[in-house]
Amino acid sequence: MPQGEQASGRQKAFFEETSLVGRGERRLGFAECKKRLDLRLKHLGVKVVPGTIEEEEFCYIPMGGALPDLTQRVVAVGGAAATVHPSTGYQLCRMLASSTDIAAALSQELAAPSFSPDCAAAAAYRSIWSPSLRLQRDFQVYGGEFLMAQPVEKLRGFFSAFFKLDTILWGGFLAGWPGLPGNEYHDEWNKRLSFALKLFAYMPNEVRLAMMTYAVSYSAEMGPGLLRSFVTPLFGTGPAPYVPTAGSGMARVYTTGDMEAKLEAAKMLAAAPTPGSLPSPQVQESTEKEEALV
Repeated sequence: MPQGEQASGRQKAFFEETSLVGRGERRLGFAECKKRLDLRLKHLGVKVVPGTIEEEEFCYIPMGGALPDLTQRVVAVGGAAATVHPSTGYQLCRMLASSTDIAAALSQELAAPSFSPDCAAAAAYRSIWSPSLRLQRDFQVYGGEFLMAQPVEKLRGFFSAFFKLDTILWGGFLAGWPGLPGNEYHDEWNKRLSFALKLFAYMPNEVRLAMMTYAVSYSAEMGPGLLRSFVTPLFGTGPAPYVPTAGSGMARVYTTGDMEAKLEAAKMLAAAPTPGSLPSPQVQESTEKEEALV
């Protein structure tokens, strides 16, 4: 991203190298991302002048995982409320789109003659995680988990099919939140089913087989969330409100995150030549705890 010409006549720019999804052995480490960025810049003929790097950022975005406890009094917003898109990592627009509904719900409860913090929190959570939105998220969670399980050849086949869809369809899936463009094609079970069938029609046979096989194993492990998301009349909307089971895989991913990524980022920040390169307080605390256990 160009950021203008400097007094020296050189161009200032922001460069980023990223990996869509990954977990465990499938996670692309920060060191590998940095190596690929260096190779990409050399291929493009971009020369980085030594000593001119102002800042390096190592960031990972937790995707998927459990929703927060919707019965609690503390109202989570944004990433803390799991509004990160489970398949794409998009969050900012979804957070902004949901904030008006949260504000409206809280304002109405604050104006009530007999104000109740518990009722206000419940109303806020109903505004962002209604049954229909939870079903839409279940569909998105499967998408992210499927991508993480596939080799690169099948990923190429999947994305080739995905971008053959009309822009409003694939764009609506990437946004995936009420009020954002294209969401009207994904906000009901029958629309998600239609989207899935259209995508399936464009897929190579090996990707079709992989998706069907993974859907079976995913549902066996995670329950009927995927089936509820696109054949709701047969499987219902599920329990409400949702409360994560302590110690479950989904809850553990949500509350702990990828400790390997956090530790790697903290070490790279510590070794970075840029002054002031420090991990966030939350990452620092979690890495110290993890290192104490080693």
